[in-house]
Amino acid sequence: MKAFILDATKKRYKNWDDLVSYCNFSANPVGRFFIYLTYKINNQSLENEKKIFKSSDNLCTALQIINHIQDCKDDYLNHNRVYIPSNYFQKYSLKVKVLNGENAPIDFIFLKNELISETEKLLSHIEIGLNLIKDWRLRRETFIILNIAKKLCFLLKKEDPLLKKIKLSRIDLIVCFIKGIVLN
Repeated sequence: MKAFILDATKKRYKNWDDLVSYCNFSANPVGRFFIYLTYKINNQSLENEKKIFKSSDNLCTALQIINHIQDCKDDYLNHNRVYIPSNYFQKYSLKVKVLNGENAPIDFIFLKNELISETEKLLSHIEIGLNLIKDWRLRRETFIILNIAKKLCFLLKKEDPLLKKIKLSRIDLIVCFIKGIVLN
C-alpha cells in the first residue's frame, strides 16, 4: 500500500537510498510473498530466512530499478515521474528534461551506466542466498530471473532507453532459462 501511495504522491527521488527505500515497499514484498507462499504450500519450514530474503530483496530491487531505467522516458512523459535519483542528474549536470529527448546525450549515458553498475552490485553474490531456497522449482525460477536481470543490465549498458524500449529477445530468454536450470 505504501508503494501505491508513493506512486501517487512522489514524483522524484533524491538519491540511491531514497530509490532503494521505495523498492523496499514496491518490489521486495513480492519476492518475500512468493517465498513464504511456496514454503507454506509445501509445508516446509523457512530456514536461513535472513540470507534468503536478503538475496530476494536484492534481486527484486535490481529488477525494479532495471524497469525504471527501461521506462524512464515513458514514466517522465506520461506520468511526470522520475525514478532516477536527482543527485545523478546533478552529478552529470543534466536536467530531467533530457528524458524527453530522442536519444541520450553522452552525459546521460554515463549517468545510466553508473546507475546500472550500482544495480549490478545488488546482483553480485546473491546466488548463495538463492541456493538456500529448498523448493527446487522456486530456486530455479529465481536463478532464471537473476540471469534475466543480468542480461538486461548488459543490454541497457549497450543500448539507449531514450531511443527505444530495451527488452530481451526470445533467444535471450531461452539462454537465461537454460542457464537458470542447468548451471545453478
